[in-house]
Amino acid sequence: MSRTDLLKTIDDIRARIAAGDSLEGNFRYLLADLDAEHPFNVDAMYRVGNRAGQGGAILIGYDGDDR
Repeated sequence: MSRTDLLKTIDDIRARIAAGDSLEGNFRYLLADLDAEHPFNVDAMYRVGNRAGQGGAILIGYDGDDR
């Protein structure tokens, strides 16, 4: 993920928490290579849409491995 996309994701999570629209989640970012096109490795899951009912979730970086 690029630095710009990382900051947009952080801003989105923060705004949803502030609005009471995200009640749980997790977020992790790791620096892979500053010279790479997408230098940040991001794994995140946060709930959204809770103000409208059951809501859903946004997953980032999920590779299907349920270790």
